[in-house]
Amino acid sequence: MEELLSVINNNQTIRHMLKHCPYTILSQMELVFFKARKFQLHQGMKHSDVYIVVSGKVKIFVSDESGRQILLDIYQSGNLIGEQEAFLDMPYSASIENTTDCLLIKVPNQGFIEWVTLDHHFNQDLIYSLCEQMYELTNRAAKYSLGSVKEQVITTLLDLEKKGKGIDKKLLVQSVSATSRSVYRILSELETLDIIRVEPKSITIINQQKLLLERKKD
Repeated sequence: MEELLSVINNNQTIRHMLKHCPYTILSQMELVFFKARKFQLHQGMKHSDVYIVVSGKVKIFVSDESGRQILLDIYQSGNLIGEQEAFLDMPYSASIENTTDCLLIKVPNQGFIEWVTLDHHFNQDLIYSLCEQMYELTNRAAKYSLGSVKEQVITTLLDLEKKGKGIDKKLLVQSVSATSRSVYRILSELETLDIIRVEPKSITIINQQKLLLERKKD
């Protein structure tokens, strides 16, 4: 419990989330640490806990029978994992994997539901978070169904840059509903125009204004 309280006191985002959490729920929480790619939860399976990301990055993705992945989001400090499935008592609709070392708070599904019932402030924050997720999901669906490959690549570049600490090339490819060959062709084109710089594992946006103009052209 002392370790958990220390995390709460030293992390503003987590402190805000747990500020009014009843002690009976706090006592059920557990801090868990995972090295990169060691925290994995699979779509189609039920899991018994909800997780709060304290630090690190966790990717949310879906995959088909061939193993091809489509990246849905990157979760960071303050994001919840498994809250919808806890309420619905349903299997996970997406898979989870941490891309960096991460620290998480684990709370049993039933304890999480009790927390939402007892803590009005957290209840309101959760409603806002779920609405935000639905909004992002709608935008993402529009991107995949209406946008060209080039539009998808540019939009994803901008989205990943907003999350900070560089753009992971592998995550970019996973985020676009097209073959990797098509994505690399667009990246090569943008690099030729001096809009981005492509490294073996990462991408840097050099000229964001030109990148936005390229998206409008398509």
